[in-house]
Amino acid sequence: MEGKKVLILAHKPAYPKIDGGCVAISQVLEAFLDLGCDVNFLGMETKKHPSKNTIEHSKLKYKTIPVNTGLHFWSALKNLFTKDSYFLARFSQQTFEQEIICTLNKQSFDLIIFESLFTSSYLDIVKKYSQAKTIYRSHNIEHQIWETQLLEENNIFRKSYLKLQVNRLKKEELKFWKEVDSIASISEKDSKHIRLHTKKELTTIGLYCKNNPLKQKDQSDKVDFFHLGAMDWQPNQQAISWFLENVWTGFNLKNPETEFHIAGRGMNSSILDTNRRGLHNHKEVADAAKFINAHKIMLVPLFSGSGIRVKIIEGMALGKCIICTSLATEGIKTSNLENILIANTKEEFIEQMQFCLNEPKRVAEIGGFAREFAIANFSKTEVSLQLKNLLR
Repeated sequence: MEGKKVLILAHKPAYPKIDGGCVAISQVLEAFLDLGCDVNFLGMETKKHPSKNTIEHSKLKYKTIPVNTGLHFWSALKNLFTKDSYFLARFSQQTFEQEIICTLNKQSFDLIIFESLFTSSYLDIVKKYSQAKTIYRSHNIEHQIWETQLLEENNIFRKSYLKLQVNRLKKEELKFWKEVDSIASISEKDSKHIRLHTKKELTTIGLYCKNNPLKQKDQSDKVDFFHLGAMDWQPNQQAISWFLENVWTGFNLKNPETEFHIAGRGMNSSILDTNRRGLHNHKEVADAAKFINAHKIMLVPLFSGSGIRVKIIEGMALGKCIICTSLATEGIKTSNLENILIANTKEEFIEQMQFCLNEPKRVAEIGGFAREFAIANFSKTEVSLQLKNLLR
């Protein structure tokens, strides 16, 4: 694949790897470099996702363009008089479009990657200025996430607006699937859904652990619980709010010595201001692996979303026993009670957490099997092979 030229268009920087989306983008970028490709990266840089800690590589041209994609009341209101999805329209930025045109005028590419649905508005420009093969890197089934959010919205006015926007989003997402040359979905579950709506070339390219798996250094000397995730992502916000309200208070009352540690960027006031016994809020942490290693049981009470949960893979690679919902582990072919613990209700979470307190040896065994599973099933070799196929 030496000499192949790849352009990656992204709605956020690849670095720093502060959330699952950044990890997914950076892994593809780095895998193409390992294959000997010349890679151009154009990403949007926002207040929410500033760009820093970029890697240096002789075959990489990396550039981010500052844009404003924030939610604004008046722009959301004006959007009602269009047919566009406000979710996606915010990422249609003239400065970014001009940078794409400038790049395509300077050189040709063999492959152009659209990272996530939020770059879909640039497909027409790309087709106008380039003959390269277009690949949609699907991180999630976006409309499914918001359909779940819609079910949980109780305010009649917000619900009405959200329903309109979700319908528009779904229409544009299905349309995009049919317009690109090929789709690279992040999980097999998502791939099966996409296949129902398009006959375009489709492959599943997941995530990987590093060639030298994350260093395991279990510093915790007691059974405690923790959660690590981007708290400016609404499904994570709702997951932790639900857990604190329905599970933690009652569980901690029966087990007053237990601790729950949460960390992640973008904590909202409802979580920051929560004052519950045994709860420790670390906010954003500089070193995710260090935080994971410092605690024992990972909790992922996620009830909406698609794709693959990066933090679950990282937790497994670090030998953690993880309690999560069935939805959270979709796309990761785990086995309940062997390398992970599944809980889908309040009662099941309490039961699994109590099991962990009572059976520390089994916790260590499950964590060990989780590590073996992650190393065996999330290799960089498989991802590289799939990317090679895209370049043919």
